[in-house]
Amino acid sequence: MLPSALCDLASVVGGTAKGNPVISGLAIDSRKVTEGDLFVALVAERDGHDFIENAAESGASAALVSKPITTLPSIFVKDTEVAMSDLARAIRDSFAGEVLALTGSQGKTSTRGFLASILTEMVTASSAESVLVTQGNLNNHLGVPLTMARLRSHHRYALFELGASAIGEIDHLASIVRPQISALLNARAAHLEGFGSLDGVIEGKGEIIDHTAINGTVILNREEPAYQQWVERAGPRHIISVGRAHADLTWSQVSDQRIRMVYADREINASLPTLGLHLMENAALASAMAIAAGATDQAIIRGLETASIEPGRMTPIQMGQTLLIDDTYNASPQAVRAAIDWLATRSGIRVLTMGGLSELGDSAEQEMHALGVYAKTKGIDRLIATGTANPIAKGYGKNALYFPTQDEVSASLIESARDADVILVKGSRSARMDRVIDTLKLQQGGW
Repeated sequence: MLPSALCDLASVVGGTAKGNPVISGLAIDSRKVTEGDLFVALVAERDGHDFIENAAESGASAALVSKPITTLPSIFVKDTEVAMSDLARAIRDSFAGEVLALTGSQGKTSTRGFLASILTEMVTASSAESVLVTQGNLNNHLGVPLTMARLRSHHRYALFELGASAIGEIDHLASIVRPQISALLNARAAHLEGFGSLDGVIEGKGEIIDHTAINGTVILNREEPAYQQWVERAGPRHIISVGRAHADLTWSQVSDQRIRMVYADREINASLPTLGLHLMENAALASAMAIAAGATDQAIIRGLETASIEPGRMTPIQMGQTLLIDDTYNASPQAVRAAIDWLATRSGIRVLTMGGLSELGDSAEQEMHALGVYAKTKGIDRLIATGTANPIAKGYGKNALYFPTQDEVSASLIESARDADVILVKGSRSARMDRVIDTLKLQQGGW
């Protein structure tokens, strides 16, 4: 639908146009405006209308506003955020390619990375086609419309990651995206402040199913307790289940990084660029989505093996004789347990370094204490905690170390952990445990 004349966009959102330039994109940050953009003046803590002049200086052709302006051509509407969603729906309506979407409490971004790489392999035979993929953390009520605005006729596939922290949010996003193929990875005790309970997470994440095409395909994790509930919710939609056993697509670990998958009469073996069973599960879920989209075995293998997974997801870094695992991108209780499970399989001295977990609501202290207990029972040799992760240290008990800051953690690791065989660093994004990784990497030569 983009590029489009301003008047045509105004008719889509029921707004009043002033001027009629051609619009080629959307922007909500005046610092990120490019030539030809429609700058959306959102009314939030900082009123976007105060930055319209900045947007004009950066090349914006017009503004979507809820207050009268004279600086730029404009579309006047009652609510700019609602209008941006309406524009995104209209762009989706005009798209003839295949739309895929995924959600879940954890593993979304790595699954997206695996699938994006496979889809790219599927279109390499045609240089005229490409794949649109959610970038970074643009998976919310603002990011999804911004991603949709990048959709063009040369895209063969559009892949959206949908995130949420409360019931109704996936419903809104999925109503914009309306995928032909969707995946519900899991439901975990995350964002409980918004969802209220695990049942709320199960209900909220399941909203993606409701907006999947009736003749489309839903990928479900067979090992999820809510699996049967989601199957019933899917109704007549085709389902591909994924799991270690008793699933349409089964997967198994061959070695640290090698996965074997079986689907019908197809056997697919690939070596992944990441470590951990939970990331193998994500690769299997991505492969099931790709199969639903018509991927060949070779496209899946090449895609998985060449996938560029963002740093901080079980990324191995060799530090002399010590293997440092960067798993700092984010953390939920289940993801921490998965990391501990992997660490427990390693030989030698194993060190778990933890920052705090966020968005656990009233259960935060209890959940983190349980993680410390779990690390102890799995035989992890040492535990170091920082920030709000003191309950994890208390759960681990005797010999656990706690430091208030990341700098103190880094200093402790540099001083005392060179004899460790494996150090795994993890925490919620807000814990900024990536700072520990960065500091240790500076010591790489002398480790």
